[in-house]
Amino acid sequence: MVSDQSKAVSIEQSDRWESLDLIRGCALLGILVMNIQSFGLPSAAYMNPTAFGDLTGWNLYAWIGSHVFFDSKFMAIFSMLFGAGIVLFTERAEQRGRSPLAMHVRRNLWLILFGLLHAHLLWFGDILFSYGICALLIYPFRRLTPRSLIMWALFLILLGSAISVFTGLSFEYWPENDRIELEEEWQPATAEISEEVALLRGTITSWQPFMSSGAFVMQTFIFWFFILWRTCGMMLLGMALFKSGILIAQGSRQAAKSMMLLGWSLGLALSAFGVWENFEHGFSVDYSQFLGSQWNYWGSIATAFGIMGTILLWNTSDVLPKWRRALCSLGRMAFTMYILQTVLAIFIFRGEGFAQFAQMERWQLLVVVVAIWVFQLLLATAWMQRFQFGPLEWLWRSLTHWKRVPIRKIS
Repeated sequence: MVSDQSKAVSIEQSDRWESLDLIRGCALLGILVMNIQSFGLPSAAYMNPTAFGDLTGWNLYAWIGSHVFFDSKFMAIFSMLFGAGIVLFTERAEQRGRSPLAMHVRRNLWLILFGLLHAHLLWFGDILFSYGICALLIYPFRRLTPRSLIMWALFLILLGSAISVFTGLSFEYWPENDRIELEEEWQPATAEISEEVALLRGTITSWQPFMSSGAFVMQTFIFWFFILWRTCGMMLLGMALFKSGILIAQGSRQAAKSMMLLGWSLGLALSAFGVWENFEHGFSVDYSQFLGSQWNYWGSIATAFGIMGTILLWNTSDVLPKWRRALCSLGRMAFTMYILQTVLAIFIFRGEGFAQFAQMERWQLLVVVVAIWVFQLLLATAWMQRFQFGPLEWLWRSLTHWKRVPIRKIS
């Protein structure tokens, strides 16, 4: 990279949309509620709560609360924010006389590389790789009207749902070996869980190959089968919301109230009914993996709108201003904090630290979540008082512009 302080790109406060930072900060905290289950429990327990551990009392309440209020909701929000960011980034590139396509491709190729490193070296649940691929694919849509973007988004989201439904309906016609293999992955034998626990409580030489193997599956089969369609659709929705002014608090308060009331009521009803349905079916793989997941698939989208509506109303109020500022700081360095969550989880759950993998109950994992929330809010607040970007945001921006941008705030 070439150092050029005089031409370095900096972001003044007036160039930022506080509502986007606030929503992003809230989303970062929200995704940890689900990711902590992947960090602290055997992999099968993320999708199938009956696969490992106790599911009664506080553990049951912890799972239901996590599923209904958090599962896929904040990831949907992140996807919409990323779509909005594509429009914002390319518009600014054009304003500066740069090629938006070249800048967009460079930016997301770097993100894909970050995602590959994160997934294969640290944690297979990475989403950065998927975002980078999806961002490259939806670039041609960025100039469409909000109405057209919504239509395309619904098509892709429906397509993702249809694939899952069709797969579930055809399950009984699968070859027997394929059905048995999936059932064993859904409800692993005790020996398989014990092997995974031993690997994850070990040091990097034992768990890194396991992570890399899981990342390969996530970034190939699972990406093309489950992740691609919904993620691209949610990004297109984010583009539409940004262009319409809703995400940047240019819409009416009534629109935000409608998002909040309709989103929460419809979303929670669908997800809660899905919990009941899956328990009625005993969390069997033929139902819960495919058909039973659809309640939350759609409920999470509605709830995501409810959450964003709530945050947008908060952003225009005088309620808890210090918390709002702290969350905005967190949102401005969400990339750094996302990776930091993985690093902290490694220290807590794997052999390099306290080796607590599969040792905590579900409700105890939520206590860890709150502790990490507090730590990250304090850290982000202190960091953003001195710097323009988080360290990884600075690195990503410098690589994208191929020049060392100033990181300290200009006094």
